[in-house]
Amino acid sequence: MRLGTMLLVFSLAGCLMAQTADVPVKFDGQVRFRNEADGRDFNNDSDLNTYSLLRARLGASIQPLPDVKVYIQVQDSRAFGSEPGTLSSTANLDVHQAYFQLNNLWGKSVDLKVGRQEMIYAGQRLIGAVGWHNVGRAFDGVKLTFGKNNTLDVFNMIVTESSAASGVPSIGAESADFNFFGVYYKHRKKQGYKLDLYGLIESNLRETVPGEDDLGRVTLGSYAKGKLSGNFDFESELALQVGKRLGQDVSAFMLTGALGYTFASARKPHVSIGYDYLSGMDAGDTDYKVFDTLFATNHKFYGFMDYFLNVPAHTGGAGLQDFMVKGKLPLRSNLSLSGHFHNFRAAKGAEKNLGNELDFSLNYKYNAAVSAVWGLSVFMPGTLIEQRFANNNDVAVWSYTSLLVKF
Repeated sequence: MRLGTMLLVFSLAGCLMAQTADVPVKFDGQVRFRNEADGRDFNNDSDLNTYSLLRARLGASIQPLPDVKVYIQVQDSRAFGSEPGTLSSTANLDVHQAYFQLNNLWGKSVDLKVGRQEMIYAGQRLIGAVGWHNVGRAFDGVKLTFGKNNTLDVFNMIVTESSAASGVPSIGAESADFNFFGVYYKHRKKQGYKLDLYGLIESNLRETVPGEDDLGRVTLGSYAKGKLSGNFDFESELALQVGKRLGQDVSAFMLTGALGYTFASARKPHVSIGYDYLSGMDAGDTDYKVFDTLFATNHKFYGFMDYFLNVPAHTGGAGLQDFMVKGKLPLRSNLSLSGHFHNFRAAKGAEKNLGNELDFSLNYKYNAAVSAVWGLSVFMPGTLIEQRFANNNDVAVWSYTSLLVKF
């Protein structure tokens, strides 16, 4: 199904519903184009890999009653030239979100959300929608929300269904599902201050190691963000992980903190300094001590060049330290320049030097519907990154241009 067909289907459905049942229907959507020039292999003798990505989303929000909402969002994600030819069609269309939401159940402050849905919590260090990705993340499951200002979410999301291949469960078959459970509390009594407390459980019943579930891990943590006296602000998060992974005991932690300052000038430039520590393990450790960032939007945190999207794998199990300095300078009301510096080091091991990254981005808002971003990043490799990339040691370069139209 192509984008034109999608628009036609939604338009006809909206007109039919409005005429027959007077049901309010609200459409939203976006088309995003991004071109990238990728030289992230640390080898200046190789040519830049250039490619273009396109993501189109169209959503319909249907509200038959004040406390009943249905939302359906379809998406097409593609790379330019990925089809065999100009007369070929690759089936890229997918349902990105499809859920119903029942608010104020039984007249109480209880909301129920069932279906395929995005989930975003805190700064997205552990649970995020990964908006940068050309597909983005969505979960299948159920979420209950208690309260209005201070809220408590209780959810159960199915990451992998063991019978998905057949589509129908087999009688007597043993479950090997991967489920993600959570309890997440948001405290919002003080204006300008956020405090979150959470407990997250991953349960993967597949047995890669005979007799041992692949994963039975609990993550307990807290998140805080707010204004301090004057022009200072802060953000911090602490999380602990315990349980079992492939038969090993899990004992890991994450500690992050950042302090920012907004200058009292007309443009209000902002600068912050921060430090992240994600625990790792030495070669002789018997427990699994590498902190896993679960379902995070790591592109936001560990450098835009995405060398550390999967911290356990991309650091060789050694964990990660990230010392960072970030700044944002508004140039005009619709134009701003941002710069980030990262010094990456492993948390464990005799050799810790991963390298340094500089990220620059220019953000331009043409109007309420159209915006553009141009970015340039460079990475100076350390010893560990050179080893990971076959001892290539040139400075890596990556650039992108993104155009977004939304409604």
